[in-house]
Amino acid sequence: MNRLTFRLAMCLLVTAAVGLTGVAPAAANPPAVGNVITLSGGVVLPVYPVTGSATVSAVGFQLTGGTLRAVDQSGTQLWTASTTGYGPYGGFDYDADGWPDVFVVVSASTGTTCGTTPVVTTTLYFYSGQTGTRQTPLSPLTDICWNFGSTIYPTHQWTENGVLWGATNKIAVSPYYASTSWFFGFNGSSFTTDGALYFPSTSSYDATYTNAQANTYPTGTKYITNSHAANGLIVNVSGQERLVFWTSGRVAQYAVGPLSASQLVADRPYLTGGRTDIGGRNYGVVAVDPGNSSKVVLVAGTSNYSLYLDRLSGTMTRDPWGGIERHVSVYNLGSNTVDDRFYSYAHDNSDGDKYENRVSYPANPFVRTGGTSRIAYNVYTGGRWYLHISDPGATTDRYAIKDLFLWDIADVDGDGVDDWLVSPTRDAGEPDVPGYYYPKWQTNMYHWNEATASLTNFRTEVGYIPHFQQTFNRPTATSSDGYLTPAQTYMDGSQLKLMMINSAGTVSAR
Repeated sequence: MNRLTFRLAMCLLVTAAVGLTGVAPAAANPPAVGNVITLSGGVVLPVYPVTGSATVSAVGFQLTGGTLRAVDQSGTQLWTASTTGYGPYGGFDYDADGWPDVFVVVSASTGTTCGTTPVVTTTLYFYSGQTGTRQTPLSPLTDICWNFGSTIYPTHQWTENGVLWGATNKIAVSPYYASTSWFFGFNGSSFTTDGALYFPSTSSYDATYTNAQANTYPTGTKYITNSHAANGLIVNVSGQERLVFWTSGRVAQYAVGPLSASQLVADRPYLTGGRTDIGGRNYGVVAVDPGNSSKVVLVAGTSNYSLYLDRLSGTMTRDPWGGIERHVSVYNLGSNTVDDRFYSYAHDNSDGDKYENRVSYPANPFVRTGGTSRIAYNVYTGGRWYLHISDPGATTDRYAIKDLFLWDIADVDGDGVDDWLVSPTRDAGEPDVPGYYYPKWQTNMYHWNEATASLTNFRTEVGYIPHFQQTFNRPTATSSDGYLTPAQTYMDGSQLKLMMINSAGTVSAR
């Protein structure tokens, strides 16, 4: 099989492509059908579909050296904009022009400190994906300073997870520790405020919403003080646009629109494992079941990207806490019910469970069945990885397969069939004992057969694992990281190939 090899810096991200200047590079590949292109110098850049142009089929974004730039599927520069922010993040289309739009996070010094850390203000700047026109609809917010005696630190208020969106042109914006969040539309030249909501963090939530429910802590309130950042997206339920998100100790549905007593459509407080001694964190991937849109799934833990970076570095350093509270929830939008499965709490056993029963999720966690999907993810139990495959629409296991790690489920060869990208974590000849954290430099590719509930290996790449970068969230999937890390595909002539990396750091399309 013909291989294309690209030079790549080990820590190359979409947010900071290495070795590029503001000069448009020469075209280095044909029009994109995959989700990455290559630029001059071998830089690999994620791209996103464009439907609003006769000549541009995909666009990619880079932010380096204070310049945000957009390029088309051939690597030709479309526009540039100066910025002091970091990012970009995005994927939504707020101006409804068929181009994905982006934002960056901008900070400014206040001249004060929180403990020894400088306090800053933060805000979000939005850019049209087609033209680079900037919108600044938000007022800067000052960091919150937390003082726990021996531990003092600030938290930024506007961050990469401050924008929630879905298959609509409207977006929701919400500070990290919010009391109020807002819905934005666009009138052709600027943002419009199309509504607001009270976050479940203050007494306004209790006083305003008819459907607000008592939280599961013994506080006597419905709200939870200092509820964490919203983790969710905008969905359509029976023709009504709703913002659905998880925050501390609950999942909630709000009608997208003006604030009113009935705006909170549904409220489901719950604590994973029924534990009132933990914070009710819900960090992870949130995704709509492609086979049953009434079900939204949260896989709470850490992204597979953390193990990918640990594998490259050979150190267990990327995300030691791994989402802290690890669990899987299936939320039914219609019945307002949650099926939850608790796995672990990182602070248990005097912080000894940072890796025990650690959940690691792919960007695409669903197993298509022709109806309600199964969920696939990884759990590190007793010093080894298990690939979990659930029953359809549930958290119960159909399988938990020892010594396998699932990177992603995606159609990487363009044949219309989902491909499972899996690495072994222990070879057959190695001792059957705990201690296999790092995946092997090998990728086995499988197809799932729902009729027999089985996986069939159709291809193996020895010496390689899939290559990943931070990419934008999708209309039907988001994460508390502010990004997803799906498998990357590159169009080589008329053949779609998978981007892979070996132990030397060489990236190639295979």
